Amino acid sequence: MTNNKTELRDELNTILSTEDQLTTEQVERLETVEARLAEIDVEERADAARTAAEARLAKTTFSTGDVAETRSEYERFADWAMTGREDRALTNASDGVLLPLDLQNELVTILNGVEGARKAVEAKTYGFDVEIARVASRPSITGFTGETVAYNDIESTFDDVRSYAFKSTAITSITEELAQDARPAVMSEIMSAQMAAHGLFFDDQYLNGAGGTNAPEAIFNQAQSGLNVMDSAASGELKLEDLLVAQLETLPAQYRGGNFSFLMHPTVESKLRRERDDDGRYQLLPQASGTDAGMPGALIHGIPVVISTNAPTLDECIADDSLVAVMLMNKSSYRIFDRMPLTSMRDEYTGASTGVVKFLSKMRSDGRWLAPWTSVGISVKA
Repeated sequence: MTNNKTELRDELNTILSTEDQLTTEQVERLETVEARLAEIDVEERADAARTAAEARLAKTTFSTGDVAETRSEYERFADWAMTGREDRALTNASDGVLLPLDLQNELVTILNGVEGARKAVEAKTYGFDVEIARVASRPSITGFTGETVAYNDIESTFDDVRSYAFKSTAITSITEELAQDARPAVMSEIMSAQMAAHGLFFDDQYLNGAGGTNAPEAIFNQAQSGLNVMDSAASGELKLEDLLVAQLETLPAQYRGGNFSFLMHPTVESKLRRERDDDGRYQLLPQASGTDAGMPGALIHGIPVVISTNAPTLDECIADDSLVAVMLMNKSSYRIFDRMPLTSMRDEYTGASTGVVKFLSKMRSDGRWLAPWTSVGISVKA
């Protein structure tokens, strides 16, 4: 059969223009001609796409400019793009592979946003290190004062909260070809991934840091001076009732008016939300009422739940009663001191001699307890 589209279309029009009913042979011929025209259209579009890709590849390190070599590189490139995703990996330009031409927007961040401890505490931005004066001991009055009798002599001790600017850094290097040719979304995702990494790293430091001049002070620290601490009622078990006791009994009544949240690991939240009553109904989602008030991401005992994968897991807390499983956090009891601003930079110069573009970012922050006596740490009883 001819590959001439004009001849095929003329034959097609001749068959369709007949006034008599088409014979079986004409119908079969009609179907054959239409199929061949469709094949030719596909081949022409494929050739056009190949030509455009070769022209683009000729401008990059994939080719030395020779047409035959360019086609070979293109075929290797296209073959890699069609390979199963589990079998391929990004390599460097010397291996002939950067990114498949049509898949650049599939680079996505693992983390869409990192909140964790930030959602449960204060976070403020400063342009410098700061010191905040604080009453270190809580004075108390023990009796009345009579007429003409000297005032009760009570003393308070003071200290200060000193913030530092601990720094985390990140650098990602890519070839200048990718930087020039890639769609803007790829560059955006590179920086978004770096920001997410900074957030996740500092979230771990806020929850478990060494404190002092080495790192932020740990939120999940049973030994924190002034922190109200309690154990669960049952040995090796944490129940919803324990959170209620922390809220209504362990927390000093004068601090109940604060902005509170429960901060915990997802495994701890899962255990609490799966707790059932004697009738087999979920405590936080009784079928009789049909309410969704206790669903994940909502409330426990009327208090918002904040989760972080950097908090101790339930199994870790059961194995070690010195760990805190749940924090009843007063938002103003702990502060994150962010250094202004969080910065990023695109560096096209230091790696220019090797054709490398670098994306750099840094974050400077700290976390300090201000009033631990307004929060409660709950541990699992040994």
